[in-house]
Amino acid sequence: MKHTTAIKVRGYHEDRFGHVNNARYLEFLEEGRWDYLDVHGPASGFPSLGVFPVVASLCISYRRPSHAGETVDVTTEVGSVSSRKVVMHQEIHQARSGELCCEADITIVLVDTETGRPAVLNDEIKRAWPDLTPE
Repeated sequence: MKHTTAIKVRGYHEDRFGHVNNARYLEFLEEGRWDYLDVHGPASGFPSLGVFPVVASLCISYRRPSHAGETVDVTTEVGSVSSRKVVMHQEIHQARSGELCCEADITIVLVDTETGRPAVLNDEIKRAWPDLTPE
């Protein structure tokens, strides 16, 4: 399920070159993931499943700058799932023009709260987070 989060670009998001700094794009992507999880993630939260999400890797491509006063739309969806990881695909587009600003694939593992090791994405987790199971 694709989820969209609108973010207003503020002056403090810009760097000295007058555009959104690459590190701020990472924050926009994180905001989009948490907003997605609020709507599509486990209703009872990850702690109830004995796990917590951790970003294991990130691959990002920057396409065009954004500036203060603009609104960007962060789209987030599950890209792929394996036994121990979830790859989230995200894109940031200019709200007005629809132009792509950046895209990223974020690999997330759910860490077992007791062992500190990556958890297997078992049936209980998949039931709690339905987007992990294709229809």
